[in-house]
Amino acid sequence: MIINKLGRLDEAVRYYKKAIELKPSFNEAHFNLANTSYELNDLNKAEASYKKVIELKPDLAEAHNNLGMTVNKMGRLDEAEACYKKAIELKPDYIEAHNNLDILLIENKLINILAKKKPKKNNKVNLLNPFIGKRSVEKELIDNLYKIDSLKLDEVDRSHLRYGNGRSSDYKLFENNSIIIKNVAEDLINIMKKVVKSDIFIRESFFNIFQTGSGITPHEHLSDFDKNNGLIDQKYSLVYYLSVGDQNCCEPGILKLYDPDQEILPSDGMVMIFPASRRHSAVYGGKIDRVMIGINFYSIS
Repeated sequence: MIINKLGRLDEAVRYYKKAIELKPSFNEAHFNLANTSYELNDLNKAEASYKKVIELKPDLAEAHNNLGMTVNKMGRLDEAEACYKKAIELKPDYIEAHNNLDILLIENKLINILAKKKPKKNNKVNLLNPFIGKRSVEKELIDNLYKIDSLKLDEVDRSHLRYGNGRSSDYKLFENNSIIIKNVAEDLINIMKKVVKSDIFIRESFFNIFQTGSGITPHEHLSDFDKNNGLIDQKYSLVYYLSVGDQNCCEPGILKLYDPDQEILPSDGMVMIFPASRRHSAVYGGKIDRVMIGINFYSIS
């Protein structure tokens, strides 16, 4: 496990295999081997190892969820759906499995919508310079977000893109029945449609609350699904800053965009849209909460 955490994955695989050779029923070694094989993108080995874990411990929800992630990546969506549902059956409050199932169902819905559309050539909108607009922020909107169930940043996703102090919601914020959430959703949807000059399909909507010492590591918002289905040029990210918090500090939460490099200091009410393929990061060290809404969406012609 220590070698794995140090990033020496190939070496970790050898140790896990040796442990299994010495004790074939060592379930934790099988599980660690499966996880490491998945990280190495050795999906056939990961699948075989997760199935062995399930054979040894059929009620381990994490193994069913991770097997679902593996076969999903291999394009076997029906099997993935069954795995996520089994994980949830075994562990009803399993957030990651719920999120994985939700994403899978959303992707299937998007595929069905796109199948009915006639693709247009040259439908990419050039946002090398991000769109920057503004929407007035209602105080009750921020108050409302604090009342919605959320998780610590470190618990939100497996990849730990978000870190430190703070909270984040699930990825279905716009399904909330609050009138004020519906109002902001309508306004932002109209902005997105105008910017990309087409109808849109929202994949994820969520909020982040950053506190002192929090941030997001450099990343993009593209998935294997986007690459496999030729959707890279149709996917965009939006961030809406409700409160930028305290900017009188050494880490005021500058949004850093890469390739080309660009730095943007946000302001209250700023709405920014850029390609989901654009890597970005931010570090926040202020003493007052920073609150923002994030959306990942597709242009559908």
